[in-house]
Amino acid sequence: MNLKTQKVLLRQQLLIDHGVQGSLLRRTALYSCGCAIYFIVILVFTESMSDPDANFTDAFFRCLDESIYWLPGLMLLTPVVAYDLLKVTNRFAGPVFRLRREMQRLVDGESEYPLSFRDGDYWIEMADVFNEIRDELHKLREEKAIIARIREEEINAASQEQLFVDDEDDQESSDDLLIASDAQ
Repeated sequence: MNLKTQKVLLRQQLLIDHGVQGSLLRRTALYSCGCAIYFIVILVFTESMSDPDANFTDAFFRCLDESIYWLPGLMLLTPVVAYDLLKVTNRFAGPVFRLRREMQRLVDGESEYPLSFRDGDYWIEMADVFNEIRDELHKLREEKAIIARIREEEINAASQEQLFVDDEDDQESSDDLLIASDAQ
């Protein structure tokens, strides 16, 4: 296993694609806040309905008293859920991030190694397809370089031949001039 493969396997960064993963985290937080607000409203409503003679503030404070049972759990679970969400999204954001980076390297002609993803990542088959495209592109670039070299050799050979023909024509012209001047 080479160093590059080890780096792929040891990747510890959770937030790889800030746009995608950040959006998912924000959306999850928004849904969680919506659920918490719904839960609080329903709780206050049921408390106020259970004692119709009590005012709203009394019902609200009774809900706060009851929140001692569920609020600490919610506060402990929130970071765990966020961490787990980042770990799961890392399984698809990581491969897409690597694929984008390797595609840019391929365009720049710097792609030296085949692309590989970690075990457990989503879309592992994309690496195989990319590697096939990468190999085909490398072959096409090599063929193009060979064709360009052959054309350059043909152009050089043709220009050398033209110089030789021009030298022969110049030699014949100078011989004709000499014969003409000797005849006079």
